[in-house]
Amino acid sequence: MNRKICVSLGGMSFCTCLQLASAWPLVEIRLDLVKLDPEKIETLAMQCRQWIATCRPGNHTKHDRMALLAAAIRAGAAYVDIEYEAGPGYRQALVDLAKQYRCKVIISYHNFESTPDINTLNRIIRHSKAMGAGCVKLAVTANSPADCARIMSLYSRHSGLVAFAMGEAGKITRVAAPFLGADFTFASVDEASLTAPGQLTASQMEVIYRILNENRSAT
Repeated sequence: MNRKICVSLGGMSFCTCLQLASAWPLVEIRLDLVKLDPEKIETLAMQCRQWIATCRPGNHTKHDRMALLAAAIRAGAAYVDIEYEAGPGYRQALVDLAKQYRCKVIISYHNFESTPDINTLNRIIRHSKAMGAGCVKLAVTANSPADCARIMSLYSRHSGLVAFAMGEAGKITRVAAPFLGADFTFASVDEASLTAPGQLTASQMEVIYRILNENRSAT
């Protein structure tokens, strides 16, 4: 299995998530989309080879989200994902805890409507690194090929970046990300378990990368 593919697990029961957690080298556990408590997080962590802990706003209070992410860090998550817009107190508490447990911090920016201009994107990356990001994630929305080109151009200027565009037009950026320098790209378990617009399934990604690698070897 391709180690550059991070499979997002969310919108499923704890038992299903537990069964799938060990199936891939890297998984993202969407703590906001799976009903978990600290004890279940510890059980789940034992099944993961390497995992990202993510808990988006919406289904939990800020206090509960922090508690879930803190439990994930203590349980051995390789990465913790913190939103770019998070308040400084919330963010710093998690960054400090992550450092203590040698958990890499992802500061993530999401834009579900458009792709900001290049100066804004560069500013977000610099600001995220100043916040303590070991990895900066940019998930924007592509409305044109130019949006895709803009998000992919960032790899020539920055390291420690996972940048791609959501939506149908942005699928190519998800595939291209690891070739441009991203440590990983995101995929879903199947088409019924998408956790973001335009996400490809893990099996689709595997086929694409296998074909690309075969073509590179042939040349």
